[in-house]
Amino acid sequence: MQGYVGAIREVGKTLKIRISTKESWKDRETGERRDRESWNTVTMFERTPGFAYIKENLRKGDLVTAEGRISETSYDKDGQAVYETSLAADLVAIIPTGKGE
Repeated sequence: MQGYVGAIREVGKTLKIRISTKESWKDRETGERRDRESWNTVTMFERTPGFAYIKENLRKGDLVTAEGRISETSYDKDGQAVYETSLAADLVAIIPTGKGE
């Protein structure tokens, strides 16, 4: 998955990174260009290689690539079960874009 960082939240010994991904295609019927934006959560665990670097250097707006496996978790919030699907990261890398240089 590749996209731009929207938010970074530290939860215990993990980082929850919200990434915006965009998909573009040409509509077969109208010929118009269509776009769809999706927000995905990437969970990076403390034991993941590069965790300390990402924790220290990742900023909102950075372009990143993430690889891993789909993970489903649930927890109780105010007596209600909350289900979450995220990418459990094996790798998160910041892609240099030249912004801010």
